[in-house]
Amino acid sequence: MALVTLSVYDIKHPGNEGVTSAVASLNALTRDGLRLGGIFHGGVEVYGDEWSFGYIDRGTGVYRCQPKKNPMYAYRESVALGVTSLSPARVSAAVAALKAAWDGPSYDALGRNCNHFCEALCEALGCEGPPKWLNSFANNARGVRDAAVSAREATERAVEGAWAWIASATSQSTSSVSTVRTAGEGAEEGAREREFDSEATSATDDAPHGDAGRETR
Repeated sequence: MALVTLSVYDIKHPGNEGVTSAVASLNALTRDGLRLGGIFHGGVEVYGDEWSFGYIDRGTGVYRCQPKKNPMYAYRESVALGVTSLSPARVSAAVAALKAAWDGPSYDALGRNCNHFCEALCEALGCEGPPKWLNSFANNARGVRDAAVSAREATERAVEGAWAWIASATSQSTSSVSTVRTAGEGAEEGAREREFDSEATSATDDAPHGDAGRETR
């Protein structure tokens, strides 16, 4: 058996202490004051190693560092997560499986970040999961993003439906116009034929007919 500990870090901006300080101040307000969480990095310590996850162009995004000393972030606090009954060998096997599943390019700041990895590792270890406040910012932001995407998709579907209706209505209108035009042209042609027949008949009636048309002398 071994103790499992969550290491919590403030996000650090390399080369910009102002941003790093601002994030730390924001986290102090939202985490300590309002109890709403904040913008944190997390790593899980077990058997003397701290495991976490991050973006990399290729290969696994899972990596190891010294507990509480991740050089990319500013250490903030530790949270006890109970114990794991797994042996060191079984922990290594669990981490190896996670390395295969958590590749670097799959990293997403809101949907698949370091804190989501901590949840997955804790589940594999059979210990308590990280507190909800650790990843509350990402989860809430993801909800807003998903809602925005859903709204956009609904709008796109509505527009596509409207265009389909307009296209259908236009097609029907064109067909009706064509029908009316054809019928009109037919009626017009019929009228011309009747007029021609009438003129022909009139001309025949007026023309001289044999001896009957000759003047009697």
